[in-house]
Amino acid sequence: MSVQTEATEYAVLTTEQREFFENNGYLVIKNALPPEVVAEIDAAIDEVHEREPKAGRLEAEGKLNMRNCITQHDAFFQLLDWPKTAPLAWDILNWNIQMITSHLIVLPSKPEPPPEIRNKIGLHRDGGTSPGEMQEPHPRILLKIAYAISDQSDPASGATVLVPGSNRLMGKLAVDTETGWARGAISMNVKAGDAFIFEQRTWHGVGHNWSGKPRKTIFMGYAYRWVKPMDYIAMPEELIAKCTTPIQKQLLGVVSDPLSYYLPKDEDVPLKAVVNQN
Repeated sequence: MSVQTEATEYAVLTTEQREFFENNGYLVIKNALPPEVVAEIDAAIDEVHEREPKAGRLEAEGKLNMRNCITQHDAFFQLLDWPKTAPLAWDILNWNIQMITSHLIVLPSKPEPPPEIRNKIGLHRDGGTSPGEMQEPHPRILLKIAYAISDQSDPASGATVLVPGSNRLMGKLAVDTETGWARGAISMNVKAGDAFIFEQRTWHGVGHNWSGKPRKTIFMGYAYRWVKPMDYIAMPEELIAKCTTPIQKQLLGVVSDPLSYYLPKDEDVPLKAVVNQN
C-alpha cells in the first residue's frame, strides 16, 4: 500500500515545536481549523446539544459531557486524522497509536464565581488511575488535542487551565497558599479554530465560564495501541465504513489479530510507513 500521497499532506512537528512540547507538556496550533469547518462543527454541536435533554444526558445547568462523540455526528469524524494537528500526535508518540477518546464538552455560562470558588478547577493528570499506579517518573502514554470551537480568548470563558512543565514533575503540584492556585498555571485563552496538544502527565483542569456564552471544545485523545481506549470497546461497523484510508482504520482500532496491539503487523499500522518516510 502506498501512502506517499497521504504523507505529503500531513503536518510535521518542527524541532522547535518538539523542544517546546518536551519542556512544557503542551503546544498551541493557531488556526488549526478554517472558519468554515469551525462553523460546521459548531452547528453539529448545537444539534447534538439540543437532542440530549430528551435522552436525559445533560448534566447540571445544561453542561454536555459527551464521550465517544465521533459516533454522534459526521462533522466530528473529520477530526480523527485532521492533517494540521493529528500528525503531530504520531510525531510525538510514534506510529503505533490509535484514538482512545473523542470527548465533547459544552460548558454553559454561569454567574461569576467568588475567588474561593474560581480557583477550584479540579487540576489532574489524565489516564484514570494510571498516575497512582505507575512508578515515578511516569512515562508518556497518551496525549489529547483540544479543538476550540467557541472563542475562548476571554479570561471568563472557562478555558482549559494547565501547568507548563508539570509533565516533568514528580510528586504533587506546588500551590500558592493564599489563592489555592497552582503555581505557574496558565489559562489556554485561544480563539475559535485554534487547537492545543497536551500530554497525560501535564496537570490541567477546567476553568469557570461566566462569559455569557457556552464554551465548546472537542478533545481527541491518542495513545499507544496497547493502551485500552477510554470511551469505547470497539467502534461500530457503520463508523468504520466511513473510513476512506487505512490510517483512519488504524486510528479507530481496526486490527487483523488482537495480538497486533502488542506485536504490530504492518497491515494494521499504515502509519509506520508514513512516520518512517519523515
